[in-house]
Amino acid sequence: MKLTPWLMAVAIALPTSANAFDIRFNGFMSIGAGVTLDKDQNYIVDPVNGGTYTNELSFAPGSMIAIQALARVNDSLTATAQMIGRGGEDFDTSFEWAYLSYRATDSLELRAGRQRAPLYYYSRFLDLGYGYQWIRPPMETYNLFVTTVEGISADYRLNLGPVSGTWTGYIGATESYDPVAGSDVHFRRLAGTALDLSLSDFTFRGAYHSAMDTQITRYIAMDPNNPQNTTPFRLDLPLAFMSAALSYDNGTLFSIVEATRAVNDGDPDLINNRNSVYASTGYRIGSLTPHLTYAVYWEDDNGVSPLPGAPDPGANPVELHSYTAGVRWDFDIAAALKLEYTHRQDHTEVPLPHFGDADVISVAIDVVF
Repeated sequence: MKLTPWLMAVAIALPTSANAFDIRFNGFMSIGAGVTLDKDQNYIVDPVNGGTYTNELSFAPGSMIAIQALARVNDSLTATAQMIGRGGEDFDTSFEWAYLSYRATDSLELRAGRQRAPLYYYSRFLDLGYGYQWIRPPMETYNLFVTTVEGISADYRLNLGPVSGTWTGYIGATESYDPVAGSDVHFRRLAGTALDLSLSDFTFRGAYHSAMDTQITRYIAMDPNNPQNTTPFRLDLPLAFMSAALSYDNGTLFSIVEATRAVNDGDPDLINNRNSVYASTGYRIGSLTPHLTYAVYWEDDNGVSPLPGAPDPGANPVELHSYTAGVRWDFDIAAALKLEYTHRQDHTEVPLPHFGDADVISVAIDVVF
């Protein structure tokens, strides 16, 4: 696989080597702004905090900064910590990563602690805006409020003649808050595996993740005359996440297609199964990279309500389509300016409060240091 300038930036921003007992610092930041073109439109850009662009120009939801420290204890053992501050949290910092890495062999690396959950193609460097063409990956797929997992993982490097790649496996637990559904989500046991394979200009990734012990706590307003008085309602259900992606990059022309599916394996099904697909292509012309993306998200109508008399979620499954046109300008070393226009169509029969049709103009500067 060719190492493009963007992938080189990813290599810079993610853990790198250091001398024994030395500490190396890396960092990256994104300063973004956006606005919708109609007063009744909103568009979520920070799924961790529910940060949303509205008809008033806003900078906070699309901005963030991260600082990473890597300490090499010896030739085999390293410690990595990454702190991140998001504009949606007033840049209050928290530890996004905190883990130990042990290189057992030239091909096998083991990790333990809080680390990135390798759910989808861009998950491992989702916050690193410099590493991809968009201001943000398609929200129809990457509307992820869970980004880390506390547990153990392993990476095994593969070399099969002209094919190279990495097998990843992990097990752990994590919890977070879903700002769209207004729910606390606790993945009490999350395990998964992913396989990345590269042949010449092509890269394939397939992944499967199992969350067989998941607890979702929703807060229900039992009295419509007093919506502030809520009652917690807990759902225990098994979930599974699957994804597949195929990308092509010859250094000038690039494209990617990725499909994902989240399945509720409970009996009865308490939430709808969720699906997404996007296709993106772009062309590097010197320091400029124009690109186009089409994305779709839809739910199966299989969900039933756990509350007597409440409407079934399957009665109003969400369906979103979006079209994005943008351009990236690499105006300096490790610095890029991006401009995008996104048109979203909501085909849901009764659009939910956080969605609906939207036209969004976004701009961002991504820097690696």
